[in-house]
Amino acid sequence: MSRDLTKEEQGKFADMYGAGLTCVACGNNDVSIKIWEKFGTDAAQVGGDIGPSGIIGAIVACDLCGNAETIDRGRLLKAG
Repeated sequence: MSRDLTKEEQGKFADMYGAGLTCVACGNNDVSIKIWEKFGTDAAQVGGDIGPSGIIGAIVACDLCGNAETIDRGRLLKAG
């Protein structure tokens, strides 16, 4: 299951993984971040664990140009 992060969670995500607040293609600051939670965690709920132990992947998609950056499991684990 997946969900979009709230604006507050996007800041936390950016701090943890160094990605998420700006489109890598056009520099736009209006992005959406969709996460996929790890089974058995509370990451599906707002305010849940979005650290490497809570999610298995994420996509940062630009709301302006549509470019998307994948944050895969390996990258999550390196950041954590």
